[in-house]
Amino acid sequence: MTLSFVNIFFLLVLLIAPLDLSFAKKCVFSQKYEVHVINKLPANSPKLRLHCASKDTEIGDQILPINGDLNWSFCESFLDTTLYFCHFWWGPKDKSFDVFDDPTYCVKNGKNPNVLKYCKWEVREDGFYLEQYNARTSTYYMEKLEQW
Repeated sequence: MTLSFVNIFFLLVLLIAPLDLSFAKKCVFSQKYEVHVINKLPANSPKLRLHCASKDTEIGDQILPINGDLNWSFCESFLDTTLYFCHFWWGPKDKSFDVFDDPTYCVKNGKNPNVLKYCKWEVREDGFYLEQYNARTSTYYMEKLEQW
């Protein structure tokens, strides 16, 4: 009994489909980074709307609930030129800024190196805070980097 081309094709698909092709998920020539944007606004406040993107990747329009965490990961470009920005709307307020443009500090105005390769932002009533690491005391703290 000979197998037809169609049968061979489906047999190959069944054999290959369960394989873990994790090589495609890893950053080969650069580091993998994560960005987290967490809604820390007061309860019963207007909804937080945001839109995040890079030149090549559209995170899209989101409504982030209180304590919600919008996050994504990516491979830094070979030349360290990756840039992600977000535009935020909260009631009558709106603000746009870069949430990642520097692999060492998350953003160019960051103060301490990003040792964990993730950038954690908190949106608060008085502004936008980026998690920083104090190497002397081995502690993390939130520093306000942007105003509404």
